[in-house]
Amino acid sequence: MGRAVREIKSEMVLIKQKGSFFADQSEKDLYVEILHSLTQKYDMEILGYVLEPNSVSLFLKSLNIPKIMQELNSTFMRSRNRARGYIQESDIKRYEIRDVFINEFEDVLAFLQQNGGYTFKNIDKNLSLAKKIEIQNFKKRTEMKIVALNSEVHKGVSYHQDALPNFPFAEIVASEAFFCEKDLPIVFTNDVVPKLLVLLGRNENLIIDKNYKGYVPAILQNYPFTLAKVEDQNILCIDEDAPQLKGKGEKLFKKNEEPSEFLQNTISAMQNYNAQLEATQKALEEIKKAGILINKELTVSDNDKKITLIKGFSVVSRKKLNELDDATLADFVRKGYVSLIDAHIRSLTNLENLAGRILDNESKKQNESK
Repeated sequence: MGRAVREIKSEMVLIKQKGSFFADQSEKDLYVEILHSLTQKYDMEILGYVLEPNSVSLFLKSLNIPKIMQELNSTFMRSRNRARGYIQESDIKRYEIRDVFINEFEDVLAFLQQNGGYTFKNIDKNLSLAKKIEIQNFKKRTEMKIVALNSEVHKGVSYHQDALPNFPFAEIVASEAFFCEKDLPIVFTNDVVPKLLVLLGRNENLIIDKNYKGYVPAILQNYPFTLAKVEDQNILCIDEDAPQLKGKGEKLFKKNEEPSEFLQNTISAMQNYNAQLEATQKALEEIKKAGILINKELTVSDNDKKITLIKGFSVVSRKKLNELDDATLADFVRKGYVSLIDAHIRSLTNLENLAGRILDNESKKQNESK
């Protein structure tokens, strides 16, 4: 049950191990319970896992992997044998381990998705916005049942409005900035080609509730529908487990299995959104290349102590914008980029309200836990 590789160069690792692990679900639950129990002891974050009867795959973040795996395997084997009532000689093989770097994150998520991976809702408060986006995408793949819409399989499905996904941010397209700026802070991610996001909270949505009267980003309005690109074709997909698709409402298909008027309008809206998203990405790429973005954090002060609430995003520097050469600035005005930037800068006044809501929410949770 030893390790195959001793040197670990990255905090994030993918571990694969073969052997006769689980006879039933109760033994899987036991394994997960033991894995959870090691998180604090070894400063470990569980990003995901896949458990099969004869193999396990673990996606972990820690610098103590050898100790974790040694204790995990030995504790599991003892506990499993005790539960079975007899001692079975271990045939668990040496585990294989490989570093996972940031540019490989999507590949690991794809692997977990294909093999029925799981993840957890508790996210480290100190994660950067970019890492939270990765984890949120991971959640979408593993916690949502995303499938291609099929007229035969889904002929009896109807849609009705229900609670929005509880995300702490939402991606928007450029045209939405002018609707969002009044109520929501708009920021840029720190990617090579940035994304345009509205911030809604630290680890959950604290802004858009039943009393909210402002604009709701299209990506949230469109849920549980999404377009997936497969071989240069856009395929309409749904989250089959979404509450919006349980019960009565607008039929997705007619009796002859043709798309209903509601579904036709939805497809049109999704296609329009994707076209705008591509145009937005082009604009953000040019804004990034212009060198006018600066790193930003959402912080508050408490008794002269600085507390970081959200980190890892960028905003436009008005000073750097004004220092652009005349040709670039004129081009930005002509393309509408300056109007987008102005809406973004005006929206940053909402950061103070967001910080207040985050602090109130965490204070409330602390009081409830007492």
